Amino acid sequence: MGLDRMKSSGWLPRHLSAEGPRYLALVNALEQDVNEGRLTDGSRLPPHRELAEQLGLSVGTVSKAYQEAEQRGIISGHVGQGTFVRRRTLGRGGATAARSPVNMALNVPADGRETDILSGLLTEVARIRDLAPLLAYHPHGGIVEHREIIAANVSDGSFNADPARLFLCNGAQHAIDIALRLVARPGDAILVDALTYSGFKATAAANHLTLVPVAMDDEGADPDALETASRTSGAKVFYCTPTLQSPTARTMSLARRQRIAELADKLDLTIIEDDVYGFFLPERPVPLTELIPDRSFYITSYSKCVAPGFRLGTLTVPSALTKQTELLLHASSWFVAPMLSELAVRLIGSGKLGDLVRERRQQAIDRYRVFSGIFPSVERLKFPPFYGWLPLPPEWSAVGFASAARGHGILVTPPIASMVDDADPGGIRVCLGAPKDLPELSNALYTLHEIIAHQPLNVFSVA
Repeated sequence: MGLDRMKSSGWLPRHLSAEGPRYLALVNALEQDVNEGRLTDGSRLPPHRELAEQLGLSVGTVSKAYQEAEQRGIISGHVGQGTFVRRRTLGRGGATAARSPVNMALNVPADGRETDILSGLLTEVARIRDLAPLLAYHPHGGIVEHREIIAANVSDGSFNADPARLFLCNGAQHAIDIALRLVARPGDAILVDALTYSGFKATAAANHLTLVPVAMDDEGADPDALETASRTSGAKVFYCTPTLQSPTARTMSLARRQRIAELADKLDLTIIEDDVYGFFLPERPVPLTELIPDRSFYITSYSKCVAPGFRLGTLTVPSALTKQTELLLHASSWFVAPMLSELAVRLIGSGKLGDLVRERRQQAIDRYRVFSGIFPSVERLKFPPFYGWLPLPPEWSAVGFASAARGHGILVTPPIASMVDDADPGGIRVCLGAPKDLPELSNALYTLHEIIAHQPLNVFSVA
């Protein structure tokens, strides 16, 4: 049947959200009905004016919604015939947009040997003589022997972790929360990179803290901007990820770290240093904590190099705060599950953690090579993480690009996840670990490349 002979579906949205612009509410309702099968490929949508009259909207609002829906690949318009539900083909080989989205929004490692390795270690731990001692109560900071072994593992030529100041936590997120509770009170201002880790934003919001953005350059936080923001806001705490910053993957030079340390002394700042990605570099840069141990917290996590569900992190604190840290661990979790820290210790002792780390580094290098090959404009990283920062041309907003990518079956990190203010970030984080293999990764990245190559639809403003 020709398009001109198809009858209108008579479609009306079941519900329009009261939040946000009306045209986006209409687009989201349309997308939901397509995804749920209420509208199928080829269904003809009502004309702009007809739908506007039935919904009590302006024709301009409906037109803007249809344009956004076409941008997402949900519908296509045919001059003189109408507007139809039809996902556009886009991508290498003419493949249609995936029905099951390729999730490049979530930062996860690629599949490796972690399941086999952990399965074998769990079998060992399950033996009665090994399991029984782990089921008792233990110190709030973790089993002393475990802390000593893990502190030695965290230490290297650039940093010496003191087991008396290192505490085991339920992942880096728990460590961040403990650090914030030690140095901030509800209502306080906290300095962060202008684009920062979404998990930190969530923890800050839960603790009723105000985030103050610090302008960034190609190494991360700009020292002059940090000083200005601190003096202007009165903030005395700075959260940062100096190595492979999330979401931009930028790394501070030693000179930059030294400058930040000098500012911390000058401005009476406390630093919360998140180093969960430091393991990607065979020679880890000197942590800020090594430069200013009495002014900083140092956070690492095994969930990034082992598996997301392996929720074991470390928090190294200034020596003056060890007692308060024990109190907060007591209050928040009593202690980390000893079976988890036992697995970490066995991973370290067997050398299998080193094997996993080397595997992660190579996987990340292989995947980033595909990313940088398709997008030559991205920063060339010798030792990348499982994500990259994709600069966008001026005609694309980050929000618009994320929306267009979603319409073609690819999820990228929503810009709002890392934004501290309303300024467009000028780029977007693309996570490279979730696609099952390099061909799937390559196909998804080629689709993103083609989206960028097509200018976004010109959408006129609607009152």
